[in-house]
Order: sequence, then C-alpha cells, then structure tokens
Amino acid sequence: MNTVSSIVAVTLTLAVYAFLHYAVYTRVASGLGLSAPKRRALMIVLVLAGLCIIAAEAFRRASWVVPLRYGGSVWLGVLALAVSLLAVESILSLALPRFRRATTVTALTVLALLVVYTFVNGSRRPVVKDLIVHLKKMPAELSGFTLVHLSDLHLGTLTPVGRLHWIVDRVNHMSPDLVVITGDLIDRDISQDEELCEPLGEIRARYGVLAVPGNHDYYAGYDRFARVANRSNIAILRNERRLIAGAIQVAGLDEPAGRSFAEGGPDLDSALAGYDPALPTVLLRHRPEGVDRAVRRNVDLQLSGHTHAGQLPPLDLLVWLTHRHPFGYYEEGRSRIYVSSGTGTWGPPMRLFSHNEIVRFTLVGK
Repeated sequence: MNTVSSIVAVTLTLAVYAFLHYAVYTRVASGLGLSAPKRRALMIVLVLAGLCIIAAEAFRRASWVVPLRYGGSVWLGVLALAVSLLAVESILSLALPRFRRATTVTALTVLALLVVYTFVNGSRRPVVKDLIVHLKKMPAELSGFTLVHLSDLHLGTLTPVGRLHWIVDRVNHMSPDLVVITGDLIDRDISQDEELCEPLGEIRARYGVLAVPGNHDYYAGYDRFARVANRSNIAILRNERRLIAGAIQVAGLDEPAGRSFAEGGPDLDSALAGYDPALPTVLLRHRPEGVDRAVRRNVDLQLSGHTHAGQLPPLDLLVWLTHRHPFGYYEEGRSRIYVSSGTGTWGPPMRLFSHNEIVRFTLVGK
C-alpha cells in the first residue's frame, strides 16, 4: 500500500471514528437533557475512551500500552453497541417525542446489559461443532477422514496463553487426521512469538497442520507470520496444493492483501495446477469469495473465515448484507462451503449472536 493511500485510509478511519463518538455524545446529552457541566464530563469520558486505542497503536511496541490496548478494544465493542442502540432510540424518539428521556434511559440500560453479555460470551472457550460431509469422490478406505478447521485466532498481545493451550488440547483430544487454519493466525500487535509458538507446535494431527495467510497476517508482516508458522510446524499454502493420504487434494489460496504488502494474491489456477478432478478437493481460502469459480473447477469443499459472523452490531448486519456466504454451511451445486465464525475474536473480545468455534469435519464417501 503506497503512502498516499495509507494516509487517506487512516484519515477516513479517524474521521468516521470521531463522528461516531460525536453521534453518541449528542444523542445521550440531548436525550438526558444534561446540564453544561455534565455535558463536559461526558465529552471528557468519551474523548479519553476513544484515545485508548489510538495511543495503543501509536506506541504499540511499548509494554505499558497493553492495558490501553485491552481497554481500547473493549471500548470499540461498547461504541459499536452504543451506535446501534442509539440509532434505534433515535427512531423511537421520532415516533414518541414525549418519551425521549425514557427511550434514552432504556437504550443505555440495554447497552449496559449487552456489554456484560457480549463480553462474557466473547471470552468463552470455543464451542466444538461437528459436521459430516458426504463426498462422492471419497475413497472407501479413507471414509471417516477427520479434518479440524481453525480460523481467525488473531494471536497477539491480548491472547491468553492458557486459552491457546486449551484450544490445542481440545484439538488433540479429537485425534484429527488433518488440521487446517484459514488465515489470520496472528495479529499486528503480536510480540510474544516464542510464548505462542510453543503451544501451537503441540498440535497433533496424522497428516500435519496446513494454513493459508489472512489479511491480518500481512498486516502483522508476512515474514513474522511465516516465522511463527515455521516454528509451530505449520505448513503454509500460497496458491499451491498438497496430496494428503494419497487421495485428498488440499489447495490453499493466498490472501488479496498480498497484492498490497508483497508479491502475491490469490491464484486459483496455480493452486489447482495439475490436480486430478477425480479426487476429492478441499480449498482453503481466508475470505469466503470466488465460490462460483471453485465450483466450476470441481472443488468439493471450500473452507473460509474472515467474517467472524459479524461479532457485534452493526458489523453483523454489514457482513450479512455484503457477503453471499457470511457464516455457516452452504451447498452450491455439487460443492460445499463452510465459513467459520472464527476460533478467536478480532478487536473487541465480545460477541452477541455468535460464538468462537472449532469445527470438525468428517469426510465420508457416498
């Protein structure tokens, strides 16, 4: 990404961020009829809360910013919920102008309850989901092949190492044949590489662990992502494929962010070069895109992540509006696609309508 584009992107992001704070301030201050001193106090609180994540980004290499990063991440979730609820409140206040104060108080009460719930829900250990996928091409001798799907762990400064140990232990308890990670293994604030590589390297699968890069792996620095993967015995697939158990073709696509940060980007033709259409093919792609083309190339199962199922409103609404396959299991002709809600969270450690998940696929022949 060139300098001008970076400056424009940062400027627009900060402008939107500031506007959202201003919108919350005006709705609360006017809705509650706050006096001038209370308005100033509210403004100071919002400014200080909003600056947490900015300061954490500005000084992200310093150890003392960890509490600021955590607080700033939680505040992003609170802000998202506040904007969503106050948008609903503004509509209600137009219909019921006499009850403006009551609708504002109700919105803030619901906000407090949702903040607690989403924080608890987002901090829970991932749920394990079991899916059986019938593949006509699956050889009889491999029927029952188990594939564990992890995605969007976003390992970084705020990742509890104990939580990662639990995930690894849970995966190992399943005794999988293969483990795949569909991108965003690390985040840009990662600093404890060695501490996280140790549990990652303990994942045990009969045919190993495969991964594709995600956009945050590039934001963190592809070299760092590759180093973490190498130390953790994770093989990276970038527009290439591997033959597993002599009969299952696993292809992995690069991430579109690779075009901006490195010489890369997704190339399905390269990933499937020389493949045998008579054998079952599993495609790993971070973003749930390109499904139609994968179907035409006889891909049997595409595994993706990236969307996090939205995590929080209004992002969940945007995800469902902008993605044809936002979350879950879909059938497209003779092909299937599964989009994970993520094994971890990005930004706020909070979720409303979704859960962190580990998905185990059992591949059986028809």
